[in-house]
Amino acid sequence: MKKLLLVLLLGAFLLSGCGLKDNSPSLPAGTNPSGGSISNPEQPEAPLENLVGEYAYTAEGDAGRLVIQKTDGGYDISDYESESSYRFLADSSNIEAIENGRIYLKYPEQVFSDGAAVFRYYILEYRTDEITVYCADASFEEAQFLYRAGKNSAGTSREP
Repeated sequence: MKKLLLVLLLGAFLLSGCGLKDNSPSLPAGTNPSGGSISNPEQPEAPLENLVGEYAYTAEGDAGRLVIQKTDGGYDISDYESESSYRFLADSSNIEAIENGRIYLKYPEQVFSDGAAVFRYYILEYRTDEITVYCADASFEEAQFLYRAGKNSAGTSREP
């Protein structure tokens, strides 16, 4: 019971960390309303190949960048809020699903010594030259608008 209360309090505290706005995306059919995993399509990473590159955004007055890189083990998806801080450093293992033009990331925001974790849920809705990012603390269904990032003209990524 104490762990549940701690998780609820921590979730309420972290809620402000997403910078949530009232603009949530509609989720695709087949999404688990309890916040569980979404079934993966046949080729879950196929769209990522076309999204590789660096995307710039401005959120709350700060310039940030979203970077998608191909690696030996799959793909890395990283969100640098500035040159010295990041929102998430995800890889292919954090992808719950890719479907209907959206990438669903379940990212471990904090991991405790006993193995318990606090997750943050991100939806990256992609188009040809831009990615719109949504964020939530409890489930994909609660995700709300965070920012819209446009692809850099060079389309290459660099380390922070």
